[in-house]
Amino acid sequence: MDLKNYVYIRDNLVPVKIISSLLKFSNSINFKEASIGGGNDSCVDQSIRNTYTYPLTNLHESLTHTHRFNLLYHFFNQAIKEYFEKINIQDTNFNSVNIKTIEILKYNVGGFYKYHVDHFDEIPRTFSCIMLLNNDYEGGELCFRYPDRTKEWSVEKKAGRIIVWPSNFLYPHTIKPVTKGTRYSVVSWAL
Repeated sequence: MDLKNYVYIRDNLVPVKIISSLLKFSNSINFKEASIGGGNDSCVDQSIRNTYTYPLTNLHESLTHTHRFNLLYHFFNQAIKEYFEKINIQDTNFNSVNIKTIEILKYNVGGFYKYHVDHFDEIPRTFSCIMLLNNDYEGGELCFRYPDRTKEWSVEKKAGRIIVWPSNFLYPHTIKPVTKGTRYSVVSWAL
């Protein structure tokens, strides 16, 4: 079994106009330092994760903000549904997955996230999703490695690309340091 077969890459699901709008929005918002860990144990540690985040919610006073969340929820939900079909998960009642969090991430020059997995005891994530908003930066590759550290592979950067994979211990991943430009992406997790 090749673990790489369980990383789903989907292009052209999100219209270019929406990607452009999200990128424009990302250039206008105030990000905060991203934390690590789950639940009450989360903390900011820039020696492990040097990135910035802007959380979206469907319970916001701004209807535009709520619309962005719902639109992204739709695309992530669609990508996960396609992932289920690709790997033949037998869920005949699939309507949607339980997506609780959607965040826009910003990696400046030097920004990175060391190898980690997305499942925590306090936040039992099942599937992880990233949507790349741009590719006009250097470095910042999303890389996976086998748990035994024998192989590593990276996902080619392409604006609008969505990547879905299991959040468990078999899929440690990293964002390599950005060396030029700014990397923007949207992340989400299904419980």
